[in-house]
Amino acid sequence: MAKLGVLFLLLAIGFFGGAFAENVPVFVWGKPSVTYVPALTRYTSSEFAALVDAQIDENTFTIVFAEESLSTEDLSQCRLKTQTCFKNLQKIERKSYLPSVEEPLSVLDGSNAQSVQLLADGSLSERIVPQAGGIVVVNLSIGDYASHDALIDALFNRLRNEHPNILAIYTGKTPSFSYSTLVRKTRQADARQDEVEPELQILNTTGFLIAYETFEYGAADGATPLTTAKFDNVVRVADNSSDSAEQPTLHFKLTGAGATVDLFFLLTQGSWEITGVRFNEKEYYLRNRVHINQHFSYHCIHWEYYTTDLNEKIVFNEVQLQPFFANEEGVVATPDRFGDSWDCVGFTSGGILSGLFLILIFIIIGSYGISWMMDIRTMDRFDDPKGKTIIVNAAE
Repeated sequence: MAKLGVLFLLLAIGFFGGAFAENVPVFVWGKPSVTYVPALTRYTSSEFAALVDAQIDENTFTIVFAEESLSTEDLSQCRLKTQTCFKNLQKIERKSYLPSVEEPLSVLDGSNAQSVQLLADGSLSERIVPQAGGIVVVNLSIGDYASHDALIDALFNRLRNEHPNILAIYTGKTPSFSYSTLVRKTRQADARQDEVEPELQILNTTGFLIAYETFEYGAADGATPLTTAKFDNVVRVADNSSDSAEQPTLHFKLTGAGATVDLFFLLTQGSWEITGVRFNEKEYYLRNRVHINQHFSYHCIHWEYYTTDLNEKIVFNEVQLQPFFANEEGVVATPDRFGDSWDCVGFTSGGILSGLFLILIFIIIGSYGISWMMDIRTMDRFDDPKGKTIIVNAAE
């Protein structure tokens, strides 16, 4: 009956205490069987109650040592000169350590548990008498971790001598460290959720498919904010498009409110390239040439075109586009998906070049070292003290 009462108490209070969970470390020892758990495992109140219940029976006396605040950082960082504050707890060989338990005291406190206070003089408010099925909670509210460790060691040894069937638990009421980084990350996540992500714009027509987030245009000086425009239609300009087998060309016009972009494409030797870009009937130029395999699409996070005098620019953000030329049968389909993407970022970045340069230096140094070691020669003749003295000529 005592075991069933303890289990009911643990589970009942555990369910009601889960709404305001605070995780603290827990040590369990005193029983011959030790439960070994992974170091990073987190336990809920109900899981901790099941673990405790597996180590007690009707004749077990349970004593709980409860700190006002305790965290895993206290166990590792608390020092007295060169020794840890928990030297007696550290000496216990057979113990279970649970680094993160959800409100363990909420499943241990109860009406049938005796509560004992630690007084200012280091004594307890009342004497603890162990008995079968009893539960005693010692509140360590006064003193430091080192004095509590000595008290726990002395009290546990006395109680074990009086009642060998004993289970001891050491934990805290609240964590002593506040994890502000988790709060900061949560606030940042909430702020990101409040931000409205730009909607991806997708336009397609016969032989062409484009997707982009935003389109901006304006002065290239960086001081003046760019103007955002949205395209609502794309058409193929038949006058400047040709499906000839020698050099097929395509011309597409993107139109929107106050903005028009013309894109010109050319297919040569199995690769397509952008031969011209016009914005509002004005020529713009790309600093790097776009020349891609016929079956690939072009993707760029920040795709910029400038006027010849570099005073104005247009920008496609998160853009992906692909022209589709006529197949062998002369049919041009209306696409609904892109081919494999060719990104505008080069394959060889500054970091890769730096890494290759450092590797080359290490190879040169290693080659010199190996060659010098291979040139080391050992003696092939040794002097015999009983024989004739070895004479080495200058030529040798």
